[in-house]
Amino acid sequence: MLVQPFTTHFSNIGEQVFLRCDPKYRHFWDNQKGVSLEQTTYRNTRLKGVLLPFIKTVIKKGELNEERPILELNDVESRTSLILQERIVTEVGSDKLDFVDCDLVFNRLEPYLGKIIINEKSKNYIGTTEWIPLKLDQNQMRPLFLKYLLLLSQFLQSFGLLKSGKRHARIALVDFRNIFIPLPSHGQQAEIEKRILPIEERMVSLYRSLAKPIDIINSVFAHEFGYSLKEYENRAKQNTYQKTFSNLDKAFLLRSTVKFQHPKYEYLDEILGGHKSVKLKTLCGARIHRGVQPNYDSDGEVLVVKTLNLKHEYLDFSEADHVTQEFFEAHREAEIKKNDILLSSTGEGRGKVDIYDLEEAAIADTHISIIRLTDNVNPYYVLYFMRSLLGKLQLETLEMAIKGTPEIYWYQLEQMRIIDLPRKKQDTIVEEVRAELQELQHQRAEIQKLRDQIDEIFMQAIMNEVR
Repeated sequence: MLVQPFTTHFSNIGEQVFLRCDPKYRHFWDNQKGVSLEQTTYRNTRLKGVLLPFIKTVIKKGELNEERPILELNDVESRTSLILQERIVTEVGSDKLDFVDCDLVFNRLEPYLGKIIINEKSKNYIGTTEWIPLKLDQNQMRPLFLKYLLLLSQFLQSFGLLKSGKRHARIALVDFRNIFIPLPSHGQQAEIEKRILPIEERMVSLYRSLAKPIDIINSVFAHEFGYSLKEYENRAKQNTYQKTFSNLDKAFLLRSTVKFQHPKYEYLDEILGGHKSVKLKTLCGARIHRGVQPNYDSDGEVLVVKTLNLKHEYLDFSEADHVTQEFFEAHREAEIKKNDILLSSTGEGRGKVDIYDLEEAAIADTHISIIRLTDNVNPYYVLYFMRSLLGKLQLETLEMAIKGTPEIYWYQLEQMRIIDLPRKKQDTIVEEVRAELQELQHQRAEIQKLRDQIDEIFMQAIMNEVR
């Protein structure tokens, strides 16, 4: 968020717990006075004024001794608070927050900052410790009203002003608790909710009916290459299976561990075996390689692509980092060109694949593999193939943990098998996928209109007292 020029006094810096001098932070506290919505009908109170004391409960690694549903960062849709999925776990690999007796949880970590969930206590949820638990004084504040309030674009912008840190920016709990919010009476909050709930119900219903982009791709590819997604799902559910030693050499890339002997990878071999395929490296106009470690510069002119920017559907540069033109010129080997396919090769986000479709100069960081294809290949065909079940399963088998952290190395990636098709047929498949994805975008636009309608009704109610 751009901040207009303003002046402040050094004496103001000590009024917050953190002695931060960055302009966006000082703008919020010194110029906006901690207020996200100006001139509301209702009096303002600090958020902490409607919160009750709450002891944060954390489940340590190895301490979980029962089945619990878990909500991770990508499991919640950002503007609707709709829970997209919940998984049952019996153990956790890192510390998790026990939602236990809180009323809402708010996410403080970029790029998920601002997601908020009304906690269904009967569900017994746990989740990442990046969720902030909130226990409300419900005589003053209704959970649903607060959810609508904190999802307003004005509040989302305020959260952006308060966040700190470059690598993993987040908002501090003390800053969050000290923001001012309007406080209508309990009855007025209920009246506002009553006006909004029918719209939210329509929006959620539409959202639940949306196809996932990856499902669209898999449907087209399954039809084109004659395989069954249901058969794959059946094989993937197998928890126990037997193998003879004589069959170990039939595994994809000769991987012999239990994971890579799973029947689902046999199905991958069966599908690929029914079609002519080529190794990815034969489709490339240059050797697959990774980027460089950037020297970030807030005044830099050249865009940096990181794992954070890859959404496995599109590139998101809402939080963009840059390097100088001089750094770019000195590291041309990391340059990204239009239609390059970018793969996140390491870390928790490994396996995400997107295409660079901008004219703007850019470089990749060390976690990104750059795949540059020859001109006689449709890059979107390869992109969709790599996102599809056929590509996903191969990426799972290609990753190696040589240094402890699983990675997809460039020389392994070059061995990926792509079903070989004439360019005209590639174009036909791409157009079929694109047509369905465009229809999906139209449906999402309708949902966004409803989301905007909710904000508009809420703002009108906040600015003009409900009678």
